[in-house]
Amino acid sequence: MPSEKETGKSNLNLTADELKEEGNRCVKAGSFTEAILHYTHAIKLSPADPILYSNRSLAFCKLQQYYYANEDADKAIALNPAWAKGYFRKAEVSMGVGQYDTALLSYGKALQLQPQDMGIIHAARKAATLSNAEREKEKRSPFIGSAIGCAVGLCIVLADMLLTENPTIKYTSLMVFIIMVITSMGFGIAKLVWYYKKLQQKGLLDPPNDLLEGSYKTAPNIKTLRMHHHRESNATNEIGTQKLKRDSA
Repeated sequence: MPSEKETGKSNLNLTADELKEEGNRCVKAGSFTEAILHYTHAIKLSPADPILYSNRSLAFCKLQQYYYANEDADKAIALNPAWAKGYFRKAEVSMGVGQYDTALLSYGKALQLQPQDMGIIHAARKAATLSNAEREKEKRSPFIGSAIGCAVGLCIVLADMLLTENPTIKYTSLMVFIIMVITSMGFGIAKLVWYYKKLQQKGLLDPPNDLLEGSYKTAPNIKTLRMHHHRESNATNEIGTQKLKRDSA
């Protein structure tokens, strides 16, 4: 059995096609991180191959690394705009983050290039179904929030009337006002929930934060540190020499 060191050397000698096959094998086995490593190595050897970017996009998507998956899908499209798989990969990324309308656009471009592909057709139908369901939920959500707010307002008014000896809400106009205010709050909260959900979906495609970026900008380099240390040493030696001269005098 070859050692781990020998295996590493043999992997370095693989061609781009062989590395791609290794990546494909890892994807089928569910080892998506290992697949990304193989595809990345293959891309270094063959940077103009859109299939490598497409395959790596799939692996990133499986790991829910949607920003990188989307970047690779865009790269595959840029390298071969007449290839349907690049648009299909981009659509799959949009599906992963819940942007079904955007996914439909990408599926549509893929279907223009391969109109008879049943895989793309079924995926587009699924995206359309999810998009319609999502739109209906968004339409109903404010009314559901309003109904919940109205019920809460009624409960507050009735509790004040029935459970307290001296009700604080004595006037009918005040009761109606309280119920309307809480109903409006339910409507607004439902709207905010959907707005926040869309922001989250959009944020999944934003580039990740570079936590080390600031440290690279602010940290001094080794040469500067050595020069500073050398100056401090010279200054210390000079002070010590002057002190010895004064003491001897």
